Amino acid sequence: MCVQSQLCERVSAIMFLVYGDESLDETQSRVCAVAGLVGAEMAWDLLEQRWKQLHGIIPFHANHCESDQGDYAPAPNDDPNQKHKQNQELYKASVILLAESEIGGFASAYDLAAQKSEFPPPMAPPVYYQPFVDVLQAMRNFAAERDDMAELTFDSRVESEHNAGLIYANLRENSPTWRERLAEKISFVSSRTNSRIQIADLFAREAMKALDNQVGPHARPIRKSLKCLQDTGRFVVVGFGANYFRAVKADMDNLCDIWGSVPQDYRKWLKERNRQDSLTNYFQFLQWHINNMPKEKRDCVSDQLNRYRL
Repeated sequence: MCVQSQLCERVSAIMFLVYGDESLDETQSRVCAVAGLVGAEMAWDLLEQRWKQLHGIIPFHANHCESDQGDYAPAPNDDPNQKHKQNQELYKASVILLAESEIGGFASAYDLAAQKSEFPPPMAPPVYYQPFVDVLQAMRNFAAERDDMAELTFDSRVESEHNAGLIYANLRENSPTWRERLAEKISFVSSRTNSRIQIADLFAREAMKALDNQVGPHARPIRKSLKCLQDTGRFVVVGFGANYFRAVKADMDNLCDIWGSVPQDYRKWLKERNRQDSLTNYFQFLQWHINNMPKEKRDCVSDQLNRYRL
């Protein structure tokens, strides 16, 4: 059964809302995960009410809560051990709230070290965008199976918000199957002022830790917190590691044949428009490049994008 079908069977929504966030390991070099939580407005309202009762005025941050940092750091007169225990209990209670709600979720996690090994700079694509598109696609598929639409809101990230919005707009603009299932615009808001993004941060951290516990320096069993979520049948985490990136690299000749001479075309495109090389311009060029392909070739590119999440 596909992951979208698993979500559809257990999440009831008439018009549903998606809230997303990302999480990286402490070195920002091993794992990047992006997660989306989906549910009807009524389910979100109830969970948000209970969440605020649990957390009060403190904006939840999963990493800080687990590691006793930021708002969860012990005060000068606090017993550090007791404070740590309180933080762990708060994290546990937060997971239980999400598990007992009617919200479901999908998360995509990437092994950054494996990616860099197979595609060293400057070939390596930037962090965040691949798992971000995975989450968009999962939610688009979810909406299609429900014959509905998704309205998405993600955490605001200065370094990627513009390009993430550009990717979203291009997906909708150039594909009816995306346009009919995703709302016209994607929103970005600060997690410090939005409880629903804080809840998505919790699931994003669980997805990141799930893969990091496999590929990090110390292999660990599944976390009890993630097992609690997965046992509901409503939360799906997909990880991409060394085998995935080796398969992509092994098929590079075929990918290059399909895409054409992208590097040369990109330099020409920049020169004709008097632009400088940047991530935003590269995304715009790729969309221009795809739009100018013959339909058969464009369909092949679409198949490859779906296959390899490029």
